[in-house]
Amino acid sequence: MKKQGFGTTKDGKEALLYTLSNKNGMEIKTGMVVEIKDAFFKNDNGLYFVEHSAGDPDWCGSDHSLRKISKRGKISQAKHNLCFWPIGIFISDRFKAAEARTWNKEHATIEIRTEIDRSEVAAYFNQMAEDLTDQIQREAWDYGEESQTVKTSTAIQKHYRQVASEISA
Repeated sequence: MKKQGFGTTKDGKEALLYTLSNKNGMEIKTGMVVEIKDAFFKNDNGLYFVEHSAGDPDWCGSDHSLRKISKRGKISQAKHNLCFWPIGIFISDRFKAAEARTWNKEHATIEIRTEIDRSEVAAYFNQMAEDLTDQIQREAWDYGEESQTVKTSTAIQKHYRQVASEISA
């Protein structure tokens, strides 16, 4: 895992960006489009955008949270459109889960795809940032401008805007 500066928060503290590299040295960051291949469960294969990564201010997980996307860059509205990298196995059969984990560790790959249109992904992150505006205003009224709650929500909003900006650049 690599850590780098990501600007500063409203209160002047340094914001950090964490990136994870896979076994081929590819750095996977929030907002990227990736393709999973050769997964044990075939519905895990396909194109995704990285919705959350370790180190994101709104994510406490150590894995990447992925959301399905089409070849044309449209975000899937399907009920089961999430995945994690490394691939999470969520079934009740312990033997099949062990087999899937072993298979995925040996065979499943993730590849960054740069030719996919990411404009809808950028719009998604811009909307996430915009959706926080009213919440931040309400938190400021309830707890005060300098409260940790407001600072945290503001950092998350800044993060979403930064991701959208990087995608659009």
